[in-house]
Amino acid sequence: MKYVPLNHVAAHFLRDAQPARVASRNERDLLRLIWKSPGIERSDLTEPLDLTQQSLHRIVSRLHDRGMIVFSPSETRRPGPPSPELTLCRDWCLTLGISVNVGSIGLCLMGFGEPLEHMEIAQAGSSLSAEMGRIEAAVEELLARRGAKRRNVLGVGLAVAGHRMLDTAFNCPLPLAHWSLIDLAPVLGEQLGLPVWADNVARTAALAEAIFGVGRNTADFAYIAHLHGYGGGLVSGGMPFRGSFGNAGEFSVLFNRPDYEERPALSLLLEHLRAKGRVDLTLKDLKNERLMDWDGVAEWVDRVAPAHNRAINAICAVFDPALIVLGGELPHSLARMLIERTEFNNLPRHGVLRDVPRLAVAQVIDAPGAIGAALIPLFETVL
Repeated sequence: MKYVPLNHVAAHFLRDAQPARVASRNERDLLRLIWKSPGIERSDLTEPLDLTQQSLHRIVSRLHDRGMIVFSPSETRRPGPPSPELTLCRDWCLTLGISVNVGSIGLCLMGFGEPLEHMEIAQAGSSLSAEMGRIEAAVEELLARRGAKRRNVLGVGLAVAGHRMLDTAFNCPLPLAHWSLIDLAPVLGEQLGLPVWADNVARTAALAEAIFGVGRNTADFAYIAHLHGYGGGLVSGGMPFRGSFGNAGEFSVLFNRPDYEERPALSLLLEHLRAKGRVDLTLKDLKNERLMDWDGVAEWVDRVAPAHNRAINAICAVFDPALIVLGGELPHSLARMLIERTEFNNLPRHGVLRDVPRLAVAQVIDAPGAIGAALIPLFETVL
């Protein structure tokens, strides 16, 4: 039987039990509007939601009774009865985000739409059951920091580095072979006793950037995730675009085998710097903002610039976004070096150039995959 996370959501979060539902469509629209505009007055909700005043008051009262939103006195002076300001109740629920990367596992504990805590543990060994046990221990530590219990958790988002396969299985890089080709959501769900949704780590990082980063005010943008590998995510209309098979944004597919070693993957930079004498270097060490001054870095950037430009121009041709964000585990200094070497294929026609996207460095730099993963249960059930 196919694993359905919503069927495992705790009863005290549900609006309806049959079928399981946390919020109605109108409730979700209203909650998202409040989330994006905290402190919005109830009287200002009628027009954007296209609801009658009676319907709006009824929905707001129901959400307030469930403890999902908080009323505050309005500071706006206007004629007529005062209208309360509305915000989400941060303590109504918690969500967890877990991102599985080569060398590390990131975790994020999120309140109702607001990141609260994050931590990182080392990726160690080749036993999936051992990794699950270590994740569970880290989850308990995160919850203990907030004095919370698992019953307070609405759900878990799991982000995994690798190509999406059927359901919640991924084909991961070689160091993550023990995570590969296994339907992971039910396995982690049984370990934690919580509902689990799963996606690719680059797409969850793109989602984090869309909500909390430079993509906040841009509906359509591409996110390039410089991790152990080289992938990314596409955001369309403010939400991740996954494609038919869940692999939209797998930019490594642009390169055939002869070119594969020339793409801007951080594992290849690591190999290059080790050959230059930094033999004990790890992926985590590459987060150093002084990286640009190291011997061999500028040489590597020049070497991978053609592959970088191929990806940039393919994104422009196929997706035509307003913005392309360089993120993942890429230090800002290295991202700026790549941006400086960007060349758009933009020949003038009738003396005029076409519009090209703006390039930017990601703003969400600490655990972006885990933060985005923690958003998935909210977007799947409430927002």
